[in-house]
Amino acid sequence: MKKLIFLSVILLAAIGIGKCQTAGIWKSKQAYLGQTPPGDIPVKFAPALLRDTGSSFTLDRVAFSQDGTEFYYCVNDAWFSSKNLKVKYLEFSNGKWNGPKVLNEHYYAPTFSPDSKTLYFIGGPNKGPGDVVWQSHKVNGKWSDPIEYIRKPYPLYNFMPTKSGNIYVGSSGTWGKGDNWKFSRINIAKNDTSIQNLGIPLNEPGFNGDFFVAPDESYMIISTKEWPTYECELYISYHKPDDTWTNPKSLGPLINDGVAHRWGEYVTPDGKYLFYSHGHSAKDCAIYWVRFDKLLARLKHTNFEPYVKNPIREQSATVGQDFSLQIPDSTFFDDDGNNTLSYSVTSGDGTELPEGIKFDPEKRTILGKPAKAGDYVIKVTATDTAKANVSLAFLLKVSGG
Repeated sequence: MKKLIFLSVILLAAIGIGKCQTAGIWKSKQAYLGQTPPGDIPVKFAPALLRDTGSSFTLDRVAFSQDGTEFYYCVNDAWFSSKNLKVKYLEFSNGKWNGPKVLNEHYYAPTFSPDSKTLYFIGGPNKGPGDVVWQSHKVNGKWSDPIEYIRKPYPLYNFMPTKSGNIYVGSSGTWGKGDNWKFSRINIAKNDTSIQNLGIPLNEPGFNGDFFVAPDESYMIISTKEWPTYECELYISYHKPDDTWTNPKSLGPLINDGVAHRWGEYVTPDGKYLFYSHGHSAKDCAIYWVRFDKLLARLKHTNFEPYVKNPIREQSATVGQDFSLQIPDSTFFDDDGNNTLSYSVTSGDGTELPEGIKFDPEKRTILGKPAKAGDYVIKVTATDTAKANVSLAFLLKVSGG
């Protein structure tokens, strides 16, 4: 009997250790490669541990397994070449982190399926037409070589699956057009691989292809507000009950602290930390991390800025004749509620309206009898109660006279 009790104690202890190495690692000192977690100010993630040989640096999206015992990341020696690009990884076993080791070469953006049984990649040795997403499966404790999963004749950048079966990509379903890199959604679970552009307010002119969508699709972090030299900032949008998204808002000055490239955003499975790549050039590029769960909750309850939902088309008028245009309530949208908006109207340069034209703010109407013929740019501005505003312009063509 004593032997049975002793063996039972050993077995229970072994089970406890196993749980610590899997489900419990997020709350242990070994979580996040044993690194000291950051606060509200972003810091480089494990620079000494992840440092590679020669001129290589860490970049792009990282990935933790659901239990936190596997970590995947990318190293390269150039931003725009995959010649020396590698996916590397570390595994936690026997009470310690082991690695890093090379998983594969020429692939990037490692992404787990929601159940952690599949790893997805983009890049790779694609010699056929179109763009490819690759996948690996774990067999006998090891990942298989990547095999082709999806091939399409358009970009499939930043491929991310979610629990619902929806898959998000940076693509609009076309090649050779200026709007290639837009947030889109495809649904593999229902055998629907068509591209659905998520549209305004997520998408704007410029490259909006880098993003992270939460597994439950409750929010999305995007690289946006792009500078002419392609640097950008990180913003967040929240998913709404009607399957639309809120106007993205900045993650704040501690993260968006000046001109820089920011991409590869990723939130750990426990929801606590945001990872992203940051750099001004290949020389200073690195993976950063920052506390995120409190920021996520706080930002959801701060003011949303209004945005242009439906632009006003060109208008026509005649000298000396009545003109009237009521600004449609659907022109601007505020996620805090359109009843928060007040309106003002000026000429395009901010000066007074053309002679004979005025604006009635109570009726939200531009009206009057134009005094002179010509083409006039009219600017309409909507301002919310927090004094955030957005403007649009339209052309008023006045004939006759």
